[in-house]
Amino acid sequence: MSLENPAADASPVPDGTKYREVKFEYSPQFPQILEHCQASLLVSTYQAGKLGVISSHLGKLQLAFHSFEQSMGVAASSQRIAIGTRGQVWLLQAAHDLAPHIEPKGQHDACFLARTSLVTGNIHIHDLAWGDSELWVVNTLFSCISTLHDDFSFVPRWRPKFISQLAAEDRCHLNGMALQNGHPRYVTALAQTDTPAGWRPTKATSGIIIDVDSHEVVASGLSMPHSPRLYNDRLWVLDSGKGALVTVDERSGKTTEVTGLPGYTRGLAFSGQFAFVGLSRIRETNIFGGLPIAAKHEQLHCGVGVVDLVSGKSVAALQFHSGVEEIYDVQVIPGIRFPVLSGPQPTEDSAQTIWLVPRDEQVPRVVQSTPAWLKSPSKISAVAQPTAQLMQSEDPQQLVRRGVSLHERGQPVQAIECYQAALASQPDYADAYNNMGNALQDLDRRDDAIECYRAAIRCQPKFVFAYRNLGYVLKEEGKLDEGTEILKQAQALESNPVIRLVMETSLPPVYQSIDDLRTRRTRLLNNVQRLVDEEFSIDVANTSAPTMFYAAYQGENDRQLQQNLCRLFRAPQPFEAANKRPPGDRIRVGFISRHFRNHTIGRLNLGVIEKLPRDRFEVIVISVGHYDDMLAQRFKTAADRYVELPTNLPTIRQQVTELKLDILMFSDIGMDTLTYTLAMSRMAPIQCATWGHPITSGSPAMDYFISSKTLEVAGADDHYSERLERFEVLNAYYFRPEKPAIKKRADFGLSSDRNLYLCFQNLFKFHPDFDAILRGILERDPKAEMVFMEGKHAQWTNLLKDRWNRTLGRHMDQVRFLPGQSHADFMSLYALSDVSLDPIHFGGGNTTYEALAVGLPVVTLPSQFLRCRISSAQYEQIGVRDFTVQTPEQYVELAVKLGTDREYRRHASERILGACDVLFEDQRAVDEYSRFFESAFLKTNRNIPSRKD
Repeated sequence: MSLENPAADASPVPDGTKYREVKFEYSPQFPQILEHCQASLLVSTYQAGKLGVISSHLGKLQLAFHSFEQSMGVAASSQRIAIGTRGQVWLLQAAHDLAPHIEPKGQHDACFLARTSLVTGNIHIHDLAWGDSELWVVNTLFSCISTLHDDFSFVPRWRPKFISQLAAEDRCHLNGMALQNGHPRYVTALAQTDTPAGWRPTKATSGIIIDVDSHEVVASGLSMPHSPRLYNDRLWVLDSGKGALVTVDERSGKTTEVTGLPGYTRGLAFSGQFAFVGLSRIRETNIFGGLPIAAKHEQLHCGVGVVDLVSGKSVAALQFHSGVEEIYDVQVIPGIRFPVLSGPQPTEDSAQTIWLVPRDEQVPRVVQSTPAWLKSPSKISAVAQPTAQLMQSEDPQQLVRRGVSLHERGQPVQAIECYQAALASQPDYADAYNNMGNALQDLDRRDDAIECYRAAIRCQPKFVFAYRNLGYVLKEEGKLDEGTEILKQAQALESNPVIRLVMETSLPPVYQSIDDLRTRRTRLLNNVQRLVDEEFSIDVANTSAPTMFYAAYQGENDRQLQQNLCRLFRAPQPFEAANKRPPGDRIRVGFISRHFRNHTIGRLNLGVIEKLPRDRFEVIVISVGHYDDMLAQRFKTAADRYVELPTNLPTIRQQVTELKLDILMFSDIGMDTLTYTLAMSRMAPIQCATWGHPITSGSPAMDYFISSKTLEVAGADDHYSERLERFEVLNAYYFRPEKPAIKKRADFGLSSDRNLYLCFQNLFKFHPDFDAILRGILERDPKAEMVFMEGKHAQWTNLLKDRWNRTLGRHMDQVRFLPGQSHADFMSLYALSDVSLDPIHFGGGNTTYEALAVGLPVVTLPSQFLRCRISSAQYEQIGVRDFTVQTPEQYVELAVKLGTDREYRRHASERILGACDVLFEDQRAVDEYSRFFESAFLKTNRNIPSRKD
């Protein structure tokens, strides 16, 4: 192995106000190996207070240094870096979009910027490692493994059984850590002692490796061991005092030397067939004196050695001749060849300063965003921290059972606490990960749920439920192909009819073209019909039926599709007979939803529930899940009885049936799987649906669909499997929104001199047919700024941008996406906008109520189906019809006129404000509900059929 030392490889490293010359040389194979691995290296040196970046560029080894005081342990991935330093942990965030713009321009493929740190105090941090959900820290001073928390210096998670108490005394010099399935599995210590610095006298021969799960010592007699790692199903460790890379038989504890290296070995990372080993010279002090390699003091080097794991030989090296005398850690950044880093200290260790500044349109989101520390490194741990009582539990299975019970009772945060406690005791407990993923989904934390499902699969590679859950959530995020592949793996493990149905009926949230939509529509209809013809069926007594939520956004009559879907489900029918009420007794009406909270469904339904006359009706609100926001509290107050349901289907059916309802009102069938499945069963003599999700249920157990005359066209009965009930007015008692706070467009990163077209709708509402209308507006109005909402998942936004880059072309520079806003800011946006654009085929409802409340004109093009007639129905109710159009050409013309003609827009706003009072708090809607409920109740109790044949 030869070394070369080109003159260009001498680099200055700043040392305070002075510069220390760094001279180094490397073997020609070193950059070739990095190129082969498609990776780069990080090396830390606490003596020089630097983090070094080693990479290959244009065939030569590149080396850059960044200042981090007493840098030791490093954790690295392609998206984040953590560095343990004197008294704090620094977190570097990926900013890869900046990389091509940093000198030399077009050469770097990644960028990491120091964004935040957490102060720990000087706990002598040694190894760091990213787990599945947390940053694990070897806390040498307190002889324990810790995690970090923004409220504490550290959170102790594990310590050797021979350490009697937490104390800042470095009792065993715990220093290294190997992770398995995202959790610590093995640690290294210099001795099995429980006294302050008790390891020092015997350090040359008393090193040990401890199994974290069992607390047992699996290997002993090592000389100052460091950097244990699990790689390729083997346990590796550096026998540092002997300058060796060794493997360890985990059963017998026998160590086998792979190769010796010319240095004190500390810092170990792997990529492909290669191991990268940190090498240090030793100082003649009481720390390093007496070690076996001390006899070779003059022959030791500082640098990085590369070992071929196939041959067991050293094949390349980087050697420092001056400036750096010791290495603590070595880490691989996978998939990144030539990164650039920017450290926290204002030194000149980089040739250029890098700033990460939000674009104008990003400023509002950034101002309201969560601090970086709360997002990283542990998203899951931020949900709930296990209590001390749970942490001390010795029965992980019992903890998981308790978590499942809590989740079923609508307490996902408390359930997660149990799962985390179970994992603290049994880190490879797949069931805990899987169930925690389910709870995280209920908290709308799908990225964290994905991490949990993947962890469950790593723990138990044939865990079919984790595959199914992972496939579902990937599909929901818009990663349809990846999710389908995962579901195929689940089916290969264990065939399941629900999974088959999901795979046969999957639809994307965003279509790439009208041809894409039509192809998927045809395939969907054919697949469902084939399943009906096969007499395929799913028993939904205990299993939730998958909804066909996205089909409604294709703009077609879905009655036959929904009825065919319901033919595939076998539902229990626990209700047997109509409830007989004594004369004069109140009619008992139940309202059921998962969304009786701060949600569109909550706003559409609260008024009727509050205002139904209690001398005639007993009102029971049935919430699927537990919610505590202000709107949820109003539902609780409004109800004569408020019931929170678990997630167990048989229990739900039993509890709802035992309420002995006369009428059960489903506010939004199809919005979630649980209430959709419940809609297949008969739990009350009269069951009704309405337009929270504005399509037919298709269920034979649903009697009425409640709508209004202005929402339906002639012949609309053919759109529903239920009997269509048309009220005279819109069937919503909608409370008028409060006046918005006065804000400026700049507060949202929007231009003050542009014509602002707002279309703040869920992205799955944007039918490909709408693209031509949007393009027409943008072409006619060069000053247009069109504002949309980011998708629930980033992938949704990316899918829509991909389509619009094709269909809107150069006009995409007039399009802005904003993150989801608070309700107050949402209302302020309406007040700041010039015109609101109602999507075609599936328009707005709640959003139109709110826009008209502030006088913002909404342009709408109604279709033949209710789901695109809610805005026009509101205009009908207030007697203003000027902004309802009949063709796409009229839509473009009217939108541009409103956007560009200030006087016309002012007049339009005045007309809307002068007429819209009748939309809000309309007692007529409550009266219509009262009459309908009484009529339906009398028909049922007189055995008059309510369903159409």
